[in-house]
Amino acid sequence: MAGMDPRPYLTDAKYPCGRGELLRAAAAAGAGDDVLGPLGTLPADDYADGDGVWEAVCSCNGAPIHDTAKEAP
Repeated sequence: MAGMDPRPYLTDAKYPCGRGELLRAAAAAGAGDDVLGPLGTLPADDYADGDGVWEAVCSCNGAPIHDTAKEAP
């Protein structure tokens, strides 16, 4: 598992939303680094609901995901 289940901290997220909104909602709900860290590694996609977020977190298996569009050539 790639981290703690973030869904309890995302009840106020306004779906569909991207990584920034997920981080905002989780931080506002008092999530710690064990939740915010994995959320911060998610692709900057839109997520339809908390279950979709959890699936994305689990698929990362703790490996950092890089936004290749921002990497230098």
